[in-house]
Amino acid sequence: MNKTIFFDVDNTLVCRSENKICDSTWDAINKLNKDNKTELVIATGRSLAMVKQENFHQMFKTIISANGSLITRQDEIIYKQPMDRRLIEQLIRYFEEKNIPYCIHLLTESKGKLGQDWVHHFSKKYNMRIKPLEENILDYLDEYEIFQLNAHIKNEEIDQLKQSYPLFSFVKLIDIEEGYDIFNKNCSKGSAIKFLKEKNITKDVTYYAFGDGFNDLEMFDEVDYSIAMGNGCDQLKKCATYITDSINQNGIYNALKKLNLIKEG
Repeated sequence: MNKTIFFDVDNTLVCRSENKICDSTWDAINKLNKDNKTELVIATGRSLAMVKQENFHQMFKTIISANGSLITRQDEIIYKQPMDRRLIEQLIRYFEEKNIPYCIHLLTESKGKLGQDWVHHFSKKYNMRIKPLEENILDYLDEYEIFQLNAHIKNEEIDQLKQSYPLFSFVKLIDIEEGYDIFNKNCSKGSAIKFLKEKNITKDVTYYAFGDGFNDLEMFDEVDYSIAMGNGCDQLKKCATYITDSINQNGIYNALKKLNLIKEG
């Protein structure tokens, strides 16, 4: 039986409080990579540029990034849907006028105003290199393909933004106060997995997914076995096939062992 396993990154593969992968997770991924009937896929809300800053990304041939807006396989783009430039211009103009800290994520790099405290905190929290954003950014948007934004949005502003931009999803980051992922509403980890399943010529594949956050809900709908991390949000746990231990308690390793996907030794 062939298997495909999708892994979220932040607080699933990578413990963000320490910005590292647990030794047991390294061990588990290495064991899975020795099985030629198992395909490992990253499925993350992070941009591709952010993923490639992590030292583990080369262990995965396929990467779903920007919440499903971009899929690459061995660095070849097999699907992409950048955000609408006209709507992006309106949103960024609003951020600029309100002095709302934000980052934009392109295909190969991420940019933000490095002097803003929230951008600095975001960069440090996610171990992410951010390049300086042009002061006159609105003049550059025609040259950019933007796949995702992150922004510091106050609670009293979020409902209005959701109403003003119905084609975008605003997903709360669970570990940064008033932090949001912003991306195409018609893209999700679930839609990306569905795309890959339709393109897959291999029959009799069993699909698994590991996650911890709100943007993993759609992913869980597309797999046979959904595994929520013990440190994950309650809403995701309610939808999971199985709840494993937390990331710092060998959660991935223990779940893979329980599901007979890896063995000791």
